[in-house]
Amino acid sequence: MSSLVKITVTLANRKYTLSVEEEDEIVIRNATEKINGRVKEYLNQFPNKDIQDILAMILLNTTATLSKTEASTGNADGELQSRLDEINLLLVKAV
Repeated sequence: MSSLVKITVTLANRKYTLSVEEEDEIVIRNATEKINGRVKEYLNQFPNKDIQDILAMILLNTTATLSKTEASTGNADGELQSRLDEINLLLVKAV
């Protein structure tokens, strides 16, 4: 069983203390680095926006990308299920 560890991360110049599964710590830290990198990129592109607007734009962009990925994966899963159903039907007929 995993144990929880407390970590502190800094996102957009604000510190957050989190309790995470020990094996998830590196994932959280890597995500933090990616988010901070995106914040810097967006601040360079939109210097007059406040940090809340920047974070909202990052969240929207990331969620849209994730939704697109899930949709394409969902289609692949649907196609796979369809093929498995066809194979199952052929096996039932063969028996």
